Amino acid sequence: MNEKYSTPQFEESIRKSFGVPEIRSKFVDEVYSDLMQQGVAKSRKARPFLGLRPAWTVTLAIFSLMIIGTLVIGPQRVYAEFLKLFGYIPGVGIVDQSSPIRVLAEPVSVTRDGITVTVTSATLTGDRTQIEYRIFGVPGSAYPDREDIVGCMQREYLLLADGKQLAQINYGYEPVPMSVNEAVFVIPCISGTLPGKSPENWELPLRFVPAPPDLTVMPVTELSPSPQIDLTQGTTANGTSVQSADNSVTVSKVIETSDGYILIGSFQPQSKPGESFQQTGAMEIHDASGKKVAYTYPQDVNEAINQEPGGTGWAAQFKAAGLVYPLNINFSGAILLPSDSDATAQFTFDAGSNPQPGQVWDLNQQIQLDGHTLTLVSITANSQRSYSFNFQVDPKVYSVGVQIEGFTPIGGGGGGGGGLTNGKFSTSLVYAQLPTGELTVDIFHMVLIGDSITWQGQWSPATPRTDLPANPTLQSGLCLTADSLTQLQPAPSTVANGKALIYEKLDTGTWGLAVYNLDGRQKQVVVPNGNWGALSSDGSQVAYSASDNGIHIVDLASLTEKVLPGAGGFNLHWSPDGTQIAYVGMGDGVINSVFVITTDGTPARLISDLSYESIIGWAPDGKLYFVAPYTGGAAWKVYSYDLASGTTQERFTIENGTPKFLNPMLSPDGKWIAYRGRDNSSLYLVHPDGSDMHLVLDNVGAVGIAWTSSGWLGVSIRTDDPYVQKVLLINLDTCESYILNGLHGQLQWLVIK
Repeated sequence: MNEKYSTPQFEESIRKSFGVPEIRSKFVDEVYSDLMQQGVAKSRKARPFLGLRPAWTVTLAIFSLMIIGTLVIGPQRVYAEFLKLFGYIPGVGIVDQSSPIRVLAEPVSVTRDGITVTVTSATLTGDRTQIEYRIFGVPGSAYPDREDIVGCMQREYLLLADGKQLAQINYGYEPVPMSVNEAVFVIPCISGTLPGKSPENWELPLRFVPAPPDLTVMPVTELSPSPQIDLTQGTTANGTSVQSADNSVTVSKVIETSDGYILIGSFQPQSKPGESFQQTGAMEIHDASGKKVAYTYPQDVNEAINQEPGGTGWAAQFKAAGLVYPLNINFSGAILLPSDSDATAQFTFDAGSNPQPGQVWDLNQQIQLDGHTLTLVSITANSQRSYSFNFQVDPKVYSVGVQIEGFTPIGGGGGGGGGLTNGKFSTSLVYAQLPTGELTVDIFHMVLIGDSITWQGQWSPATPRTDLPANPTLQSGLCLTADSLTQLQPAPSTVANGKALIYEKLDTGTWGLAVYNLDGRQKQVVVPNGNWGALSSDGSQVAYSASDNGIHIVDLASLTEKVLPGAGGFNLHWSPDGTQIAYVGMGDGVINSVFVITTDGTPARLISDLSYESIIGWAPDGKLYFVAPYTGGAAWKVYSYDLASGTTQERFTIENGTPKFLNPMLSPDGKWIAYRGRDNSSLYLVHPDGSDMHLVLDNVGAVGIAWTSSGWLGVSIRTDDPYVQKVLLINLDTCESYILNGLHGQLQWLVIK
C-alpha cells in the first residue's frame, strides 16, 4: 500500500470495523516465507535485478492484496484458503491444485524383443508430473551376476516438442506447462541392465487431457506451528494439535480419508551438544483410552515427508472408527554419548595370505576399554572385500570404532546397537583389496548408552467426525484385523499338533533355522546360519540355502546333510512327493530365475528366465506356479508350468501385492494363493484363476506365510521387537484363529499331523 495514504491508525480502524482480531506478525512471516520458498522452487535460475519485470509486478500485486485481505478477513481465514491449494490423490500423493489437474488420455505400451514397457497413468499438477509405468519381460541374463558390476543408471525424462527435457525431481518429474498437451516419455535404458542385453532408447508418446470430474482429491489440512505446551495440561489454544514440550514430535499435515486419517509430521529429538539419540522400535500411536492404533505407511506421501524441515519425517494412515481423542504419538529411544576419555585398545590377528569369502576367525578375545569389557567374538571375511568385526559388550556400550592399521577402507557399515540389541553389534570395513597377513586392529571412540527416553506428541481432529460407525461390519472373507488380533487365544492341543520351521535369532546371536513342535516345545536347531528353509511334506527333511549359495538337505532324524550339486538359490519349495525342489537361483547365464532340481542330484532344469521371480508352489496335478514382477510397479504376473509338457501358461495379474516381498504361497489342495498386500502388512487370498480375490488379514503385520495339508494357514506377524514375530493359525473356512505362543520367529514352513 502507498504509505502516504495508509497509516497505522487507519488500518486499526478498518480492523475494528470488521471485528477482525489483531494480526500476528508471526503469521505474516509464515505466509511470506511459504510464498518465497515456492517462488524460489519454481524459478529455474536466478535473474539479475534489472527493474521490476511484469511477472514480479503481478507477484507483488498479489502479495499486497493478500496482506490487505489478511487485514480485512483475518489471518486464520487467509491461511486456510491458502492451504486449500494442496490436495491428496490416492496413489499419487500430495499435489498442488493451483492449476487445473490433467491426466493421461490412455495407457501407452511399446514392445521390443519380448520386453513391454507400459505407461499406465500420468497426473499433471502445478508442482510436478507423476508418471506411473511398468516393464515386463526383462530376462535374468540382462542383469549383472556380480555385485561389483553396475548396470544402467541413466534416468528417464519427459521430452517436449521444442526439445526441452523435463528431469526427475523429488517425487516425479518437472511440471509440464499448461499449454503443452503432448510429450514423449524417454527411457534411455532399463535400470540395472547391462549394455546390449536389452533394448535401449525407449520412446512412448503421451497425450494429456483434463482430469475427469470424479477424480478423488482429498483436502490437505496443514496445521500452523503450535506453541510450546505443557503436557500435564494436554491442550492447545486451537484444540487441533498437541505436541511434546520440546516440540520433538509434531503433526504438520492432516488428510481426512473415507475411513480415517493420514497424519504427516516430523520427529526431531533435541539433545545436548555432543550427544545423539537412537530410536528403539517403531512409532506407536495410542488413543485416549489406551488402545493401540494400528497404522500403515502411505507410500504415496513420501514427498511430503521428505520436505519436512530437519529431523525424521513420518506418515501414518489409520482407520478412525471407535477411537477416543486425543491420540498420543510416541517415539522411544535412548540418549547416546561419547565416553569421557579418549582411551584406545589394540589387538592383532593373522588373516593369512589368502582369506576366503565366508571364512571366520573365532577369537572370543576380551578387550578392556575405559572401564568396560568388550568381547570380540569373531571376525568374518565377506565376499564384498570386507571384514566384519562381531562384538559382545556390556549393557552400557553402544558401539566402538574399528580400524586396521596401515589400510584405508573405502566403505563400511553397521557399527551400533550394543546394549540396545542384546549386547551384540557388528562393524564392517570394506577395502579395495582385502588386507592379509598379521594385522593390527585399533579400537577407539566408544559410544555409551545413556537414559531411555520417550518423546511424545498429541493430535485431535479439529471437528469430530460423525460419518464413522463405532463398530464397523467386517467385509466378507475378512478373518482378522489389528484389533481382533489382540483377542486371540493359544491354540489347543488338537490343533497345535505338528511341526513348524522357524527362521529366528538363535541363542548364539546368529540367525538360523529351527524346527519346533507347534506348542513351542522340543526345539531342534537345524542350521545355525541358513535361511529360506522348507520342510518336506512329511516333515522329515529340511532344505535350505547356505552361505556358499548352495542348496542343502538335512535329514532331521539322523542330522546327516547333503548338498545338491550345481544348485544355488533361495525361495525353496518341495514337490508334494518330495522328489523335486523348485527354487529361484542362477545358472545358464541367468539370475533370479526359476529352476527345478531333483533331490537325487540330477542337474537343475531352467523353468523360466524372467528376472526377480518368486515361487508360489506346487499344485496337486504337478504344475508349478510362480510369479514374475513388473519392474517399476507393484503388479505381479502369475504363471503355471507343466513339467511334463514343458509349457508355460499365463494365469492372471496380482495388482494389489507388495512390490517388496510378496511371499505368495499356494495351498496344498491348489485352491488358494495367499500373498502380502501392497501395504506390506495385510494378507490376501485369490484362486489360481484370478477369481475371488479378497482381504483375509487386515493390517496385522503379515510376513511369513505357510499352509498345512489340512487347510490351515500359518502366518507370522511383526511385533514391536524387531527380533520377534508371533505365529498365527487360521482356518479360512470358519475364520477360527489361534496364536502359537511358543513360536517367536519368521514362519518358513508348517506340517500339521
